[in-house]
Amino acid sequence: MSQYSSCIEACQKCVVECVECLDAMATMESSNECPRCCVECIDICELCIKAMARDSKFASEYCRLCAKICEWCADQCAAHDHDHCKKCADACRTCAKECQEMSGAAA
Repeated sequence: MSQYSSCIEACQKCVVECVECLDAMATMESSNECPRCCVECIDICELCIKAMARDSKFASEYCRLCAKICEWCADQCAAHDHDHCKKCADACRTCAKECQEMSGAAA
């Protein structure tokens, strides 16, 4: 399981930042797909964490999709000047990087 530890941590951090962003954006207008991307990101990060925790043979595929969704979410949230969006974008970028590395290493 230790081969997954940094990726799991990045996914967990991403979930927290996306939840905070989603909550903050609940009463705000958005000109793009934030906060919709946060919902997608939360779901795939949680699935990815579970797959890695059980050492699923599909973990690399979950990670590959997670990286793609996190990159999309980072782009959406980075377009806003809100602190919560910037923190979310940073966490999404870190998670995408970790997931890309994991999917390459596990593939």
